[in-house]
Amino acid sequence: MTGPTDFPEPPGMGPPPNEGLIALKDRLPLGIALLALAVAIAALVVAVGDSDSDDEGDAPEATATTSAPLATTPAPMPTTTIGTVQTLPPTPTTAADQQIVTATTVPEVEVEDGAAQRLIFAVVGIGYDSTLNVRDEPGGQIVAKLDSTDTGVVPTGTIQVVTGVSWHEVHAAGVVGWVSGEYVTPLGATVDATTEIAGRLGETPSAANLAALGRTVAGAVASDEPESRVRISGEPTVGELSEVTMDVVGQPDDSIRGFRLHIFATRNSDGTFTLRNVEGTMMCYIERGVNAQGICN
Repeated sequence: MTGPTDFPEPPGMGPPPNEGLIALKDRLPLGIALLALAVAIAALVVAVGDSDSDDEGDAPEATATTSAPLATTPAPMPTTTIGTVQTLPPTPTTAADQQIVTATTVPEVEVEDGAAQRLIFAVVGIGYDSTLNVRDEPGGQIVAKLDSTDTGVVPTGTIQVVTGVSWHEVHAAGVVGWVSGEYVTPLGATVDATTEIAGRLGETPSAANLAALGRTVAGAVASDEPESRVRISGEPTVGELSEVTMDVVGQPDDSIRGFRLHIFATRNSDGTFTLRNVEGTMMCYIERGVNAQGICN
């Protein structure tokens, strides 16, 4: 036997007649609420559909609230005031092939009449059997060559610093190009340095040839710290009055960069050479310049 709850419900039996109406009456407010919600959702869809899709992602997302009605017009896009924008230079890099570039100007010299005169460069620190390359850009193609003692190299005032080397744009050899600042500099006054050189050496020097005599004389002014770059910049010439030019670049001085020594010698009967006199020309630093009297600033 089974219990009474196992019997199926007799056919025709159902809820009392008024029970369905009561349930419908109870559900009517819920239906009205759902209808109102559907209308609100439709209005929101219409508002979003009217926005400018081109601005997607440029504006902050909107948030819905229950305390205020939806806006009927889209909020204005934020604008940037040009006057408050700063353009910053790119971050320097130490990659070997990266050029770190800065710009500056070459100092000008005040002459006696008050007019400004731009510095003139000379080629320095290069052997007489070599040349200084003029390039179309820093480290670029060679467009001209300058002799080891060329003067009259006119800078334009534009400088590029590439991996620690200053390159100067110049007018030289009929072209406008770039030269390394390691090998050009303004020259100052020329003075007779014979007595000073002999005093430093303790004697009037002699040597087997002009190159050796030149190195001896240059050694009297060369520096160990910083180490001077010593070059025979003017070809040794043997004659009634023999001569050789030596460049000594690098001095422990923040004003004088070096010296160009024009050395004159007499040839002895045994073929050796003895110093006769020395003309010394000061090399000045480009960034400091030289004054109207030819003294390095």
